[in-house]
Amino acid sequence: MPRVQFIPEDVSILVEQGESLLRAAILADVRVRASCGGDGTCGKCRVIIEQGAVDARPSSKLSDSQVAQGYVLACLAEIHDDVVVRIAPESRSSALATKPASRVANTVLSAEDCAARVADDASGPAPIGKAVITLQPPDLSNNSSDLTRVRQAMRRQRGIANVAVPLPALRELPDAAREGDWTVTALLTQPTESDAWIAGFQPGDTSSRQLAIAVDIGTTTVEVALVDLVTGAVLGQAAEYNRQTSRGEDVITRIILASTEQGLSELQSLAADTIAELVETLCARAGVATHDIMCYVAAGNTVMTHLFFGVTPRHIRAAPYIPAASEFPYAHARDLSLPGGPATQLLALPCPASWLGGDIVAGVLASGIPWRDELTLLIDIGTNGEIVLGNKDWLVACSCSAGPAFEGGGILHGMRAAAGAIEQVRIDPDTLEPTIMTIGGVKPLGICGSGLIDCVSELFLAGALARNGKFAEADSSASIRHGERGPEYVLVLAEESGTGADIVVTEPDVENLIRAKAAIFAGISVLLECTDVAFEEIAEVAVAGGFGHYLDLERITVLGMVPELDREKFVFIGNSSLLGARHVASSRRMLAMAKSVSEKMTYIELSVNAGFMESFVSASFLPHTDARLFPETERLLKRLREARRVLKR
Repeated sequence: MPRVQFIPEDVSILVEQGESLLRAAILADVRVRASCGGDGTCGKCRVIIEQGAVDARPSSKLSDSQVAQGYVLACLAEIHDDVVVRIAPESRSSALATKPASRVANTVLSAEDCAARVADDASGPAPIGKAVITLQPPDLSNNSSDLTRVRQAMRRQRGIANVAVPLPALRELPDAAREGDWTVTALLTQPTESDAWIAGFQPGDTSSRQLAIAVDIGTTTVEVALVDLVTGAVLGQAAEYNRQTSRGEDVITRIILASTEQGLSELQSLAADTIAELVETLCARAGVATHDIMCYVAAGNTVMTHLFFGVTPRHIRAAPYIPAASEFPYAHARDLSLPGGPATQLLALPCPASWLGGDIVAGVLASGIPWRDELTLLIDIGTNGEIVLGNKDWLVACSCSAGPAFEGGGILHGMRAAAGAIEQVRIDPDTLEPTIMTIGGVKPLGICGSGLIDCVSELFLAGALARNGKFAEADSSASIRHGERGPEYVLVLAEESGTGADIVVTEPDVENLIRAKAAIFAGISVLLECTDVAFEEIAEVAVAGGFGHYLDLERITVLGMVPELDREKFVFIGNSSLLGARHVASSRRMLAMAKSVSEKMTYIELSVNAGFMESFVSASFLPHTDARLFPETERLLKRLREARRVLKR
């Protein structure tokens, strides 16, 4: 990894190859002015390359003489080798340094890193795949039925003794056998090594065309991945808001709507339509046919899974919180209005409890917990925050309603993590002037979860937010003003945004985020108390959630969302629900492990836990009412307050 050293701040950081200089400065907490999101239009992020070289795009914001002196715009400069960078005087912020002189970026695990956490014995054939078999052609001396020939071939060529063939597949068999000159491809579901269920037949050898769709059905966002089952490659990945949000942002509202047959049908269709559009888009981009999709593997919380299958979730809402099912039967994709062939199957990961779904089972698989001796804390940050503590021997879990703030929902200018979303923010504590970075380096359109977390924690560190989330008086700053919803912080002015309107963070936005982070921390506290485990005994904290690749550990710690532990204990694994679904789509043994994880998990119901509400109230401040839990953050706040007093003299 290249090392970037910033002078005169004398701060260095290791970054990935191809990272932009502006992103490196933000990650290193070196304040460089920038307001355009990284598209090069504001021209404020001027830096000088002192040693080494970068791959910099030209800009009209730099004169020829400046270019000759080594000036580049940090947002338009890619890093490939070690480099020493001087922040130009006109770009430098007067902000106080808050971090050590040398840093590394967060440990964000790649798909390959996550795959390495899964034991070798968990690999194996896909739960739904293709088997090419050659049938003995019939003649007058051998007039066995086509189906008998299939069973004989499966036993002799595949070692599978028990074969079930449903009526739709049987109807395809006669023509497929003769069109393929007695070579057919069976679309196979194999629950065991010796049993199989054939969902359909295709003429000839079509085994090179096997696709799967992994689906994360989130309350706010749906994300899908297109997987080639032959090579294991991910051919594409895309996300979109769950269309069910038009009928309610939270699961309780949707459960109420689903209490009627018409409402349940409508919510099922909205979820299916969201997935179908994403799948058709991905297949078109990859140049593959939806007909070759073998299966869908869906992971979602228990309510979302019920709604997706068109099964009423209304009894989950009230005590004793009973779901209709914890495991769902295989279904034909077309029966749920999903793209695919006539034999394309749909399976869902098991849901251990009423408020604990297949998404967290998938996350446990993706994090590698079932193969670890050490204690791991998995935190899946989303609309419903799921938390798991355990190792290969035991698992305890809980689910807390964090609300949609982490995914941009319920926020005035919130949006999901897509191009134009502000995903990183740094704020000058003296002037409150922001430096922002957007996804895709384009003009800002709104703010996603990671950007909101950055913004609120930066305002708190700058003294602009009180511990209760209320804005301080504006004083000499023009960045805090009174808007229609009360006090608000101006993040982007209209002339610099991609919408032509100001982008602001309001006091209600801050309150929503504080409630969401308090629910997460309270859930963690309850699990530790129930298992008599101290924070220090946790060997690893795996932070999951697909709402922002650049979620900053220091910022979520300052907010009081996660425990203040050694940085080395934290890893970020992105959308673990989607990754776990991909594992299951590719391996029958991973499907078996998912069922084992679901059966092993002990669920703690927070709604009847006496300590949860007390923990939630205590965590509803920045960072927490108990300062002893966040000693480093408290020391940092004290140092910053003292430094500001010195500067004001």
